[in-house]
Amino acid sequence: MTLPDTSSLLQVAEEQLKLLRESYGVGHHEYATAMNNVATLYQALGRYREAEPLLLDASKIQQRTLGQDHPHTVASLSNLATVYEAMGQSERAKAMQVLVTQMKRDWEEKQKRKK
Repeated sequence: MTLPDTSSLLQVAEEQLKLLRESYGVGHHEYATAMNNVATLYQALGRYREAEPLLLDASKIQQRTLGQDHPHTVASLSNLATVYEAMGQSERAKAMQVLVTQMKRDWEEKQKRKK
């Protein structure tokens, strides 16, 4: 079995993003998840400048709709930290990772309190 190449996957992800924008609008968390997926593929292709704004926007939508420390929000911010590191912005990446670590702790604490 042959796996599709990254550019083929990107085409599918971009089409999904377009369909979700048309179906749900740009403020929906599913649209934000699709933005994260496209950005991750941009990252894999070394297209960091294109990935960065998608991850920023996705994380803002997710914070607003799912919560600041929700795993999807945290994943987008973690991906953003990786993009910053790849772009040579080490200080920004480190600061983002500190934030991500704290958000993960906050989420875990919330889950423990629910039990």
